[in-house]
Amino acid sequence: MRYFTLVGATIVCAAMTANAFAISPGVPSATSPVQFIQDKPKKEETVKQKVKRIWREWTGYKFDVACPIFPIPITRSTCTETGKNREEARAKCQSRNAFCAVGDSRS
Repeated sequence: MRYFTLVGATIVCAAMTANAFAISPGVPSATSPVQFIQDKPKKEETVKQKVKRIWREWTGYKFDVACPIFPIPITRSTCTETGKNREEARAKCQSRNAFCAVGDSRS
């Protein structure tokens, strides 16, 4: 039984590989609809955005965000928010990151 599964998988892979190299004659190779990330112009941060970011880092509360809440988080990031107290800042961070676990920052 294992032999038939191995042979079947080999045939399927060979068929998929043969079709992967087929070139469509209607698509010119000189123009590509794909734009690489390196080719995009980078947006510069304005002075107002820099001041807001630095002020938030100095006066805000930092939280660790783990998405999704499953036992193994897929993404981890930090959230810096300002508020009257820590709980209000945590609520703002939680509202920005729905369905994510928000905890105190270790750094």
